[in-house]
Amino acid sequence: MSEYNSIYELLAANTVNGRLPDDFSLPKPPSTDPTQLRWADGAMDGVSMYHMGFPKITDEQMQIIADAFKLLGDPAKVMQKMAELFTDTSPVVFIDAIQKYIMENTDKLELDKMVDLTFRCLSSKIVEMVKFGLIILEILSEPDDQIKNVVRTLGLSDEFTLFSVFNMMTWSNGNDEVFALAQKVHGWGRIHAVARLEPETKEIKDWLLHEGIINSVLAEYSALDVYEKVDISSLLKGNITDGQFSDIAKVLSSLFTEGPFAGMRAFKKEEAEEMLSDFLKQAEVHKTGDISALLGDISERYEALSDKCRELL
Repeated sequence: MSEYNSIYELLAANTVNGRLPDDFSLPKPPSTDPTQLRWADGAMDGVSMYHMGFPKITDEQMQIIADAFKLLGDPAKVMQKMAELFTDTSPVVFIDAIQKYIMENTDKLELDKMVDLTFRCLSSKIVEMVKFGLIILEILSEPDDQIKNVVRTLGLSDEFTLFSVFNMMTWSNGNDEVFALAQKVHGWGRIHAVARLEPETKEIKDWLLHEGIINSVLAEYSALDVYEKVDISSLLKGNITDGQFSDIAKVLSSLFTEGPFAGMRAFKKEEAEEMLSDFLKQAEVHKTGDISALLGDISERYEALSDKCRELL
């Protein structure tokens, strides 16, 4: 990292054919403790969002934000003050609080100084400052293509995908941008992108069904999103291809895995039984893939469908 002036330059230098290598990760600070947990890129924010929830912002923390923006004429001091806020808590926790403060104080905050601060943050070597810059950029007017390219490049790292997606969603062609980025990331970044991607076109729906749950973390994180966005319940009532049937089976298998995720528990019993009955009818037609484990899950969970599952097995 030392040979690069910013995280952006590091990512740009490692980007090949529009994406980062599969084994790429941001440099981690050195540690003398071999037992210290080393988070994968984007994992800390992802785990916080999906499992831990965000703590309530305290008055003291809001005061730090206010004090930082009072120093707007000196970007280095603003960043130093915000680093204090981010010492033990990721910037993702403060997105709403920071943006709310800015929106409520636009009459006091000079736009040119705000833009200068944003660009300095986006050009930082520090992860938290880059995120801070993306948080501010999101509520400014739609940037030019040069700055969009910075956002696109930062988004290739799972550590920043969520923040880049939030920015892209404010652009005039935002959903297309999110779709393009979703195809280029494979870890927590893909999970975040899939969660916010709107199924506006057949191309997007086809991609979601085929690849939406494929990530390097756990398919279960995206299974319910894919199920709902592709409208699998409706697909199962029509004519589908062998490929679609195989993809649907994978999504349903991930829904049954559940654990801490919203899977089959998200469905009312009658709704689930109707959908799974349609799936079993499709299974009589499409003899592709090994669905024995899924049939076992259905049989165990839904007694009304057990006979049909045993017959298919």
